[in-house]
Amino acid sequence: MSEKRMLKALVIEDDPFSVAILKHYGSKLDNFILELYHTVSLEESLEFMEKHPEIELIFLDYRVHSTITGLEILQHIRARGINVPVIIVTGSGSEEVAVSMMKAGASDYLVKGRLNPDVLNKAIKDSLEKHVSINSILASQNNSILKDMAISVSLNGLCTIDDGGKITYVNPSFMNMWGYGRNDEIIGSMFKDLLNNPKEYSEITSMLKDKKSWLGELLCKRKDKGDLYVQALFSLLKLKDKNNACVMGSFIDITRIKNIEKKKESLYKGIMEVFALKAEDVGNVETAGHIHRIAAYTRFIAFKLRELDDFKDYIDEKYINDVSYASMLHDVGKWRTPNEILLKPYELTDPERKIIQQHPLLGAEMLSPLLKDKGSSQYLRLVESVVLYHHERWDGKGYPKNLKGKDIPLSARIVALADIYDALTSDRSYRKALSHEEAFKVMEEEKERFDPRIWDVFKNSHMKFKKIREEIE
Repeated sequence: MSEKRMLKALVIEDDPFSVAILKHYGSKLDNFILELYHTVSLEESLEFMEKHPEIELIFLDYRVHSTITGLEILQHIRARGINVPVIIVTGSGSEEVAVSMMKAGASDYLVKGRLNPDVLNKAIKDSLEKHVSINSILASQNNSILKDMAISVSLNGLCTIDDGGKITYVNPSFMNMWGYGRNDEIIGSMFKDLLNNPKEYSEITSMLKDKKSWLGELLCKRKDKGDLYVQALFSLLKLKDKNNACVMGSFIDITRIKNIEKKKESLYKGIMEVFALKAEDVGNVETAGHIHRIAAYTRFIAFKLRELDDFKDYIDEKYINDVSYASMLHDVGKWRTPNEILLKPYELTDPERKIIQQHPLLGAEMLSPLLKDKGSSQYLRLVESVVLYHHERWDGKGYPKNLKGKDIPLSARIVALADIYDALTSDRSYRKALSHEEAFKVMEEEKERFDPRIWDVFKNSHMKFKKIREEIE
C-alpha cells in the first residue's frame, strides 16, 4: 500500500458539527492524511491564507452564514490570486448552485448528507489532479484564469476600484444592476458617486486597512437616479509587482426585499401607533402627549449619541427613526395591568409592585403575533427590546431580568432615561408633577441607573428636554 500524502487544508465553515465530520472522515482516507484548520469569516480566512501559504486545499461551505455565500468568498479568494483547489461542501444538492460554483473556479461540489470517506478521498484526489493541469496552463498566461472565471461569470455584481477610488473593472451583472449599457459609461467613474451617501465609501476604505473585508448594506443610485439597495462585500487586494492596492466589491441587489420591508414596517408602525394610543386610552394612565414626548426625547438622545465615536457606526438615520417609533410602545403591557393598581393614590404594596413589574413581559406577550415575524426587521427588534427592557438599570437593579450595563439593549437604555424624565415631570395619581429643575436633581442623584453616555447627553442638553416637555402636552 502506497504511503499517504500529508495535506494541509483550510475549512471555511460556520457549523462546528460539519467541521467535526470533515475531521472524522479525513482521518479515514485511503490516500491522504488531512491536517485541518478552521475559519469562519472572509476576513479571518484571507488573513489566515496570507500567513499560511502552505495551505494546499480549501473546503468551503456554500452558506457560510446568513448574509454571505461561499460564492462571494470564492470570488474574493480568487481575486487575490489564491489558486489552491476549492471544494464546496453544502447541505443541499442544488444543480444551479453547483454550476455557479464550478464556473467561478471551484474544483468540486459535495453534499454533506452524501459525504463519506470514499467520496471525500475521490474529491480531493480529482481536485488536486485538476489543479496540476490548470497550473500548467496558468504558467503560460499573463492573467489568472481562475480569477477571470470567478469575476466575469458571476451572477453577483462585481467591480474593482483603484486606490484613488476610480472604478477599473465591472462585470456584466454590475452594469445591469446599476442600469448601464456599456463599460465606458462606468469605467473611470468614482465609486463613491454611485452611493446615496458618498462619504460611506471613505469610511469603508478606512475600515478595510484594519479589517481586510467589509460586509453591509448600502443605498446606491442607479443611472436613472432610482434607488438601488445592495448587500456589499468589499476586500482589499494587493496587486502583484505594484506598491499600491485595489478594492474588490461584490454586490447582491436587495432592492425588492428592502421595498417589501419598508412597506411592512410602515404598516406595522401605523398599527402599533394606534395600538399604543389605544392602550394608553384604555389604561387611563397617560395621554397621547406622553407617548409623543417619549418618542421626541428618544429621537433627540439617539441623534446626540450618533455624534460619539462609540455609536457612529451603529446609529444611522434609520435607527433614529425606528427607535423613536418603537419607544411609543414601551408601556403597552400596562393595558393588562389592573387600573386599581395603576391609579392607586398612595404607595403600592410589595405584591402590587410585583404585579406592575410584569408589564414589560405582558407587553411582549401582547405583541408576540407581530414580533414572531420580526426576522431582520430592525424596527420590530427594537420594539421587542424597548418593551421588554426599558425598566432595566445600568447598575443591574432594574426589572424584569436584572440586566446590567451593556447587556441591556441600547434602545432600552435610551427609552429608560426618556421615560423617567417624563414620569417625574408628569402628574401621577399619588403626586403632582415635579418641575424640570426638581426632576433634574432627582435624576442626578440616581444617575448610576443610566448609561453614563446617555446621562451625559441629558446633563449637557437637559434644557432641550424641558422645551420638548413644554411643546408637547
